[in-house]
Amino acid sequence: MIYLDNAATTPVDPQVAQVIADSLKNDFANPSSLYKIGAQSEYKIAAARKTVADCLGAKEDEVYFTSCASESNNIAIYGLATARKNWANKIVTTGYEHPAVRKPLANLAEYGFTVVNVNPKDDGNINPQDIIDAVDSKTALVTLIHVNNETGAVLDIKTLCDKIKEKNKRTVIHIDATQSFMKLPFDVSKIQCDSMAFSGHKIYAPKGVGGLYLKKGTNIKTVMAGGGQEKGLRAGTENIHYILGFAKACQLLQPDMRRNLAKFAQLKAHLLNGLAQFDNVMINSPDNAVPYTVNFSFMNYRSETLLHFLEADEIYISSGSACSKGAASHTLTAMGVDAKRIDSSIRVSFGIHTTEEDIDTFVAALKSAQEKLQKVKR
Repeated sequence: MIYLDNAATTPVDPQVAQVIADSLKNDFANPSSLYKIGAQSEYKIAAARKTVADCLGAKEDEVYFTSCASESNNIAIYGLATARKNWANKIVTTGYEHPAVRKPLANLAEYGFTVVNVNPKDDGNINPQDIIDAVDSKTALVTLIHVNNETGAVLDIKTLCDKIKEKNKRTVIHIDATQSFMKLPFDVSKIQCDSMAFSGHKIYAPKGVGGLYLKKGTNIKTVMAGGGQEKGLRAGTENIHYILGFAKACQLLQPDMRRNLAKFAQLKAHLLNGLAQFDNVMINSPDNAVPYTVNFSFMNYRSETLLHFLEADEIYISSGSACSKGAASHTLTAMGVDAKRIDSSIRVSFGIHTTEEDIDTFVAALKSAQEKLQKVKR
């Protein structure tokens, strides 16, 4: 099997799986219980929280565990925006956000918020000044995706946060770091963002666990009430087993982030070199995109047809965002890409287990597809 869809999800690391298996057997007590074994569960969660916080550059009490990045985004967006409704009704965002951001913003628009979308240019990049210019005295929230999930386009969040705060220090900034956490080195203590969402299943932990960074002292309304877990921000008995696995995944990746980036850069160069032999390939990812995601169009061949052709050889890619289920790419549409090119677009995303041999096999399979598949007729 050749798996080239790591932006959608990653395989669970065996060491992470072992931590979870051990916890399932040993850590059954509710962390909120007052007796000894409950306190032991609470202690283990606290240790995991410190591990994740250290990877972020955050304080322990600024990290909250959730079920996924989508939940983290929802908690932050609804909670931060509504907490400022009395003085501000404007939200600024990019035109290529993940649905976990776009849909909550659409709901807030129905409740009186004005949502301003800053679209990418045709090269896939967003002009940072356009985001800054959209911020005014009535801007409650700016929410930005650090790395776009479809093209790998990356924003300079540090510079953007500095300039947004300079323009309106009351505006809160949320970052969706789902595609950058534990892949791009950064330190939230040096970034003027107020919250950040991230996920476990993008970093070799299981689905069902994620995290939210919330800067200490940030005013936020609770949108998920209940028993008071996670300092009242996210109610529900903590999933200690997956939390411990999540922390283990962070611990495993942290020492090798820069080495992994160098490896991804080599893989990307190898892929682009292989794609150069095709006269029908159009690269959709920006030149300065992250090295672990490449979006391109294999013109005149429908992406869904190509996906299933490759699947027959156990080669797995994506025809866009895994959350869009075959819908036309929102990101490429926002870039102004024409429908035929969108219909032929695929995304290849590398993981720590990807090899150059995998890329060679994939490129050879594209050649075979070109020979055997009927072209799109339009």
